[in-house]
Amino acid sequence: MRLTYYVLPDTLTAREQYEILKKEGFTQLGEPPPGMDDEQILSVLGCYHRCTVSTAKAMIRKYGGHGFTEHIDRDGTLFETTPIRLDGNNSKFRYNRHL
Repeated sequence: MRLTYYVLPDTLTAREQYEILKKEGFTQLGEPPPGMDDEQILSVLGCYHRCTVSTAKAMIRKYGGHGFTEHIDRDGTLFETTPIRLDGNNSKFRYNRHL
């Protein structure tokens, strides 16, 4: 199994990160209460946002940041983490090779 994540750049404030994720359609977001400061918003948002490889590539092109894919073995252990690259094909070759 492969799980892909996108990470927004650290240069954005928490409110900017929240607005970007909301605009791009990440549905797991709830509305932060009006009195929350940036540190509290970041703790609610989390750092990693699960998506597809194509969504991660589009977000990296548009906003910066980075993405990665976790490769999980059949028994549920993480055996490899690969970065999302914009210039190449993030194919399944490395994933299937170990089986």
